[in-house]
Amino acid sequence: MTFIQSIILSLVQGITEFLPISSDGHLNLFQYFFKLTPSLTFDVFLHAATFLSVIFFFRHQIKYFFSNLKYIIVGSIPAAFTGFFLKDQFEALFANPKLLPFFFLITGVLVLITKFFQKGDKPLTYFSAFVIGIFQALAILPGVSRSGCTIFAALLFGLSPINAFNFSFSLFIPASAGAILLEAKDILSPSIITSNNLIAFVLTLFVGVIALKFLKKVIIKDKFWTFGIYTCLLAIILFFIL
Repeated sequence: MTFIQSIILSLVQGITEFLPISSDGHLNLFQYFFKLTPSLTFDVFLHAATFLSVIFFFRHQIKYFFSNLKYIIVGSIPAAFTGFFLKDQFEALFANPKLLPFFFLITGVLVLITKFFQKGDKPLTYFSAFVIGIFQALAILPGVSRSGCTIFAALLFGLSPINAFNFSFSLFIPASAGAILLEAKDILSPSIITSNNLIAFVLTLFVGVIALKFLKKVIIKDKFWTFGIYTCLLAIILFFIL
């Protein structure tokens, strides 16, 4: 991987990790066009940078995190189960870019549907938290957006947009930490910890914070659904290209 390629991939990860358009799908797509073998380990390495972006962005939301900790634990169960028991099966999907259009289309349709949801302000329950967690587990598929799925499910259960945003990224913290721990041995290998990749890591962290701020504004303005237009169009284009 060249320096330019690693920088491009870091920008892609930083922008798409939090926007509901799927970072894994975009990384897989760019690696395909760069004629690189899609690497789940490299993806998780960049996820570690966006994990730090979330920690920095939500550093003043510690009260929210701990007041909803019981729901976060319940909502994290599906992703933990999927990541631990089905990791090898899903790794194989990263090597097949022809599946990307189908997964992008799932993301696009879910995000578009949120346009028709009535604004609510219902509280979290154990049941809603668990179902939102199931939607998060779907995002292990490249092209299926984690934020798109979780915010869709949260809005479906009548949570307010800002609560949907906060809970989505509260779930991101343990899910991302778990993925990093599962790949810790590989992402700390000399083949990953290179000067180019470390520069990419820092850039991803910085861009991730900007993307989070942008997404929060979009959700507050009730324009979350517009990302579905882009993802559906991308899926249609990829059906013809791949």
